[in-house]
Amino acid sequence: MVRLLLILAFAITASAADSGYRLFPGDRIAIEVFGHPDLQVSALVPAAGDIPFPLIGAIAGAAGRTPEDIAAEVTRRLADGYVRNPSVQVQLREYAARIVSVIGAVKNPGAAKLDPLRPSSALQAIGAAGGFEEDADRLAATVVRDDPDHPGRKLALPLPRTEAPEQDIALQHGDVIVVPRADRIYVLGQVNYPRAVAMPAHEALTVSKAVSLAGGFGRYAKETAVQVVRRGEQPAAVDVQAVLAGKATDPELRAGDTVFVPESRF
Repeated sequence: MVRLLLILAFAITASAADSGYRLFPGDRIAIEVFGHPDLQVSALVPAAGDIPFPLIGAIAGAAGRTPEDIAAEVTRRLADGYVRNPSVQVQLREYAARIVSVIGAVKNPGAAKLDPLRPSSALQAIGAAGGFEEDADRLAATVVRDDPDHPGRKLALPLPRTEAPEQDIALQHGDVIVVPRADRIYVLGQVNYPRAVAMPAHEALTVSKAVSLAGGFGRYAKETAVQVVRRGEQPAAVDVQAVLAGKATDPELRAGDTVFVPESRF
């Protein structure tokens, strides 16, 4: 695949903190206490868990907080019996990568890097991917996103039918923008060969057949909770184990559908 860059380069500046930037998992920060070289910590912001810090123990829940908020907490806790009038600075040294994918009927499908300081939209990402191919089914284009309320499930967010900026979708790390061709479905997740699958001309394409055409389930596939993502509808769960055992029906797919196989650890 051709790698895309929505943002070719950006600089880390002090303005990140001033703009109310909230820390993202994987960001690298430096916490410094003026006049106390023994109280300096460089750390990656964890998705969950603590950042160890001398004397005060640990800083909890750094992801989603501002550098100023972290500095204020460290200042308050150090002043409580450890350091007189501490001067604490939290600097953002490196941004974590925010990556989305653009797949399907665009000229240059691949990965796209998001700007950590400015929102990027789905239509901008498609533009960075060279725009729609002639056979793209634009009305079926969808942003597939992790469901924050149900780990392992996906949300299907239809792209706007117009190019009005106010109706566009702001992208998040991990989003997949699917631009289907008029005669394709897409199989993603825990299969051996994630790919687009052509709709057969003279027979129905079902969920189990689509998984088979993508090389079958991967090692960590959750075969009992395969999801069919379809524009304008809630994702539907399919127990493919039950289908193969003859205990459940094998749903037929439509052009533009996305079949997502989650990991079994969910």
